[in-house]
Amino acid sequence: MNNTFDVVIVGCGPTGATFANYFGLLGLRVLLLDKESDIIDYPRAVHIDEDVIRIFQELGLYDKMKVDAIKPFKNYSLVSKKDKILFQFQPNSSISEDVSDCNWILQPEIEKHLRNGFLQYPNVTFLKNTSWTEIQQNKEEVCIQIQDQHNIETRVRAKFLIACDGGKSLVRKKMNLSVTDFGFKKEWLVIDTKYKGNTVFSEDHKQYCDPIQPMTYVNGVRDHFRWEFMVSKKDSLLSEEVVSKKMISKLAATYPLDDFEIIRKKKYVFHTLIANQWRSERVFLAGDAAHQMPPFLGQGMCSGIKDAKNLAWKIHKACNNYQDATSELLDTYYSERAPQVKKIIKMAAILGGFIQYSNPILSPLRNGILKLFHVLPNQPIDRLIEKHLYGLEVNNFYSKKHALVGKRLPQPKIKHSDGVGYFDAICGFNWVVLYLSNSEIKPSQVTPWIKHVAIVSHTPTETNQIKSSYFEKWMQDNKVDFVIIRPDKFIFNLGKAKNYPTISALTNQYVTKISSN
Repeated sequence: MNNTFDVVIVGCGPTGATFANYFGLLGLRVLLLDKESDIIDYPRAVHIDEDVIRIFQELGLYDKMKVDAIKPFKNYSLVSKKDKILFQFQPNSSISEDVSDCNWILQPEIEKHLRNGFLQYPNVTFLKNTSWTEIQQNKEEVCIQIQDQHNIETRVRAKFLIACDGGKSLVRKKMNLSVTDFGFKKEWLVIDTKYKGNTVFSEDHKQYCDPIQPMTYVNGVRDHFRWEFMVSKKDSLLSEEVVSKKMISKLAATYPLDDFEIIRKKKYVFHTLIANQWRSERVFLAGDAAHQMPPFLGQGMCSGIKDAKNLAWKIHKACNNYQDATSELLDTYYSERAPQVKKIIKMAAILGGFIQYSNPILSPLRNGILKLFHVLPNQPIDRLIEKHLYGLEVNNFYSKKHALVGKRLPQPKIKHSDGVGYFDAICGFNWVVLYLSNSEIKPSQVTPWIKHVAIVSHTPTETNQIKSSYFEKWMQDNKVDFVIIRPDKFIFNLGKAKNYPTISALTNQYVTKISSN
């Protein structure tokens, strides 16, 4: 084994495996370590959103995943103890054509696809049953002492190390990176099952707002069903087995439990934590090592995968050209992702507070508030989700910052010279200027690091042309003639044709600075 790498990744959960796929695709030399011998074979995370599917599409994994590991659902419901709807929401914030906002997953199957993805790259080395025993770093590199299952130690070197080693991250402790605890935590019991019967059950995702026994219901992928029960203070003194029997007896009153095979019963405590720094020189935190949140928005695993999306292209730039500008670019990983994650943690905690509210006298007031929200239109909630779950604070070095800077660019299907496909596939991992060909924009100061794509009205005949009525309308609605997109498909800048020379010059200058040797 070559002992010198661009990146060492510690931990091969969904976050680490996503990083490995990105770096494999980008051509970096990667060492991926995992202390386990194989994938954990029971479900843990059960939800991903449209943004994560977009990542899987970009990595070339989604078509296989959607066959056996992903199932869309439409309704998110808060219901009473008697299963009466208090509030029902149908998310409609997806900006990718034919991709659902909300999707159940089988995490073991997702991880298999992620591993199959990075194993196709000869530049990715994967070591199971391997942990680290020492980490040292200097201005040029990180040195890591690793140990396999036979206690054989090897010293490796890398330009960067990314810790994806979970909520109890040993790398975070080694780097002395502190965390902030928001103080919202609670013990729950999860029961995962395989269904063997023929009865058809509700496809809604349900949160039971029962002041005596809050509960979550998931009708997941294929035969997977999950129930989660909040554990009361009284029950917290009981063993896991005793609490499990108590909750299973509650389920038996509603469900034919003889048709369900119980595959996991486990008490767990969710936390609301975020690391105060996600970088220590050449070492980075990602996923649960950087942040932990309640499960009520289904954003735990999603957030780790989005960490990979944000940081991977920046690491790629820094590996090829490490200097002040790319070091500053790496700092934007925390400044962009941490505020977004904090918002998600707080939103999940607020929602969890509603669901877990246990005052039997005041809970009818809670139910009344939810019923009021139920009759209101969904659009304000969709806008709230787009703003807080997806938007980034992006510095584009331009004095007049457009409201769409830091938002995701939509992903419609478009016509191109080779047929029809998603726009992201046209972009690849490039900086892209998308512009209306009938405007006065003429691409200038072209650099090898920026791709220009024209929206044309005729059938595209060149690789840098697309036809899209969606983007024509999007440009018209937002009163712009062009948009500049980062490699992670977030909007860097946009404007009218008259603004293009100034904005283009600033962007070219910046991209050249972080890209050239």
